Amino acid sequence: MDALIKVGGMLAVAAVVVVTATSIGPRVAPVPPAYSVPAYSKAVNAKIAAYAAAVGPAAPKATTDVGGITLRSVGFEFPTAGRDFPPGPGADTMAANCMSCHTPGMILNQPALTQAEWTGEVNKMVKVYKAPVADADIPAIVTYLASLKVAP
Repeated sequence: MDALIKVGGMLAVAAVVVVTATSIGPRVAPVPPAYSVPAYSKAVNAKIAAYAAAVGPAAPKATTDVGGITLRSVGFEFPTAGRDFPPGPGADTMAANCMSCHTPGMILNQPALTQAEWTGEVNKMVKVYKAPVADADIPAIVTYLASLKVAP
């Protein structure tokens, strides 16, 4: 069962992991294949959007107990960024992969970097910060970012 929770002022989807006892001790149930990258990011965004559409920012507080843990719903409002990615090859890939963590304004305010520098930045997001970006999407993201501002 998934639940929306507020962590440090940000919404997150918490997956309740099933732990079972076996003869060799507890084991964690495997994550279903439906949550593989990049489907996980899209699924999280879809759940947040569906929740927001269903209850809105003024939703009444509700609580539920799950396995001895009390979860409480919280109201929220999404900020308006006021900016979108300029159209072009890779803009949709950027939006689908990067906007779960970054606003277009934040990305568009970055300095002009070379293709190699953007490759390093995107790889850092994936490898260090565990951004759920498919390897196949990285070249389109890097090319799009490098095309926004030409590095000297």
